[in-house]
Amino acid sequence: MIDVLTREQVAQAEKQTINSGVDVMLLRTNAALAVADAAALRAEGDRKRTAVFCGCGGNGYDGLIAACRLKRMGFDTAVYAVGDTRKFSAGALAYARSQGVALQNADEYTGNADIVIDAVFGIGLNKPIVGEVAELIDKLNAQENALRIAVDIPSGLDANTGEVSGTAFRADVTVSFTCYKLGMLFGEGRNYCGKILTENVGVTTDGTVKAYTDADFKPYRRKPSAHKGTAGRVFIIGGCGGMIGAPLMSGAAAHAAYLSGAGTVTVCLPSVHRAAASSRATMAMMKFLPDTRDGFIKFDKPSLDAIIFKAVAIDIGMGMGDDPELKSILEYLSKNFGGALVIDADALNAIKLDYAFLKDSKAKIILTPHVGEFERLTGKPATIENAAALAREIGGTVVLKSATTAVTDGKRILLNVAGTPAMAKGGMGDVLGGCITALSCMYDPLDAACIACYRNGIGAERAVSAYAETMLTARDVLKYADYDEL
Repeated sequence: MIDVLTREQVAQAEKQTINSGVDVMLLRTNAALAVADAAALRAEGDRKRTAVFCGCGGNGYDGLIAACRLKRMGFDTAVYAVGDTRKFSAGALAYARSQGVALQNADEYTGNADIVIDAVFGIGLNKPIVGEVAELIDKLNAQENALRIAVDIPSGLDANTGEVSGTAFRADVTVSFTCYKLGMLFGEGRNYCGKILTENVGVTTDGTVKAYTDADFKPYRRKPSAHKGTAGRVFIIGGCGGMIGAPLMSGAAAHAAYLSGAGTVTVCLPSVHRAAASSRATMAMMKFLPDTRDGFIKFDKPSLDAIIFKAVAIDIGMGMGDDPELKSILEYLSKNFGGALVIDADALNAIKLDYAFLKDSKAKIILTPHVGEFERLTGKPATIENAAALAREIGGTVVLKSATTAVTDGKRILLNVAGTPAMAKGGMGDVLGGCITALSCMYDPLDAACIACYRNGIGAERAVSAYAETMLTARDVLKYADYDEL
């Protein structure tokens, strides 16, 4: 896993590393080499004209040394000073001159570089970029044909919040030293950082917030004696009379559950959908629940008991609308069901500001709100700290869905950075819910949610190579997610 730190935490980690005896110049050299190598790796053909913009602080030093390495690698490299040149490291300037790299004023830049490297400001910046520097940043951002690389963090992006006040460098690639900075993954961070490369430069960290990949999870292997009954029985409860697309949404969730390893999947719909759902039936079994005259699922103990008796995991909420009996259904399931209960979509709205009963749940609760649903549910801002507090309060797992999804059990906060803006479309949450529900038959809730989020994100990243970004659907994601990797 990769640590996700605030600027203060990074500064403290660097201080502790240096105090332990690690040479600060070694750390800086490692950082500079990582930037140069990232640029060299992504250079296209003979497009090697490189402009490095250096501030007079630590980031500028890294940029200057990176420029020297690129020069030695055969790049046509120019360095431009941003700020008072008298504040630049005399030793670094002397070294640069010895390598044939001269410092020029930023106003001399003609805009002809193939690669632009931003080493102006680092994570310590906490005020707006204005004046001539702001004009320079805007000029660099306008170079659409150039590869734009940020050193550690794009200049102008707040390392803690991801806010941009004034302007900020819009990078194609950000070479982040040691860890992710919190602001890279939230606020405007994802819009300005481009692809984030985390490079270990020698600083030791141990944060409580971490980003994960599939390498962090042990593979699940079924026993040779496994059969569909032991692989996990998943039930998906959703739909209402006013949601005629509910069978399709439920079908997508069921398909996702099957691909995630469920042994059997049963879709539970209001009886009003019997004809529509039967005509669209695929591998999933169908169960039709008693409903009201308006097509809402009724609170019916015998029907719920039949589900509880068979299910290992239940997903509830999609397309259920403003069902007046939904809260009673949730209370009954949470009190009497001993498996994983994934509460999503309309089920979250049904318990907004009224979810105290989850504290005493027999079920393993997994809440999967997007940021709007979270704020309606709790009445609080959708922050990772508040998500962790909610998980502690209910003794369950919370999946706070956004461009960067946070998964937390209240003790750990794990961030999913896989995905693409193409996923900003209806149905993605339904598919994710099906994946989480199936995986919770095999893994603990936290791991199940992390794996599901990561797989779907990677599937979407692969799919956009075959589809236009706006054309991607939730079912397309499933086609490209590699479900044999874990």
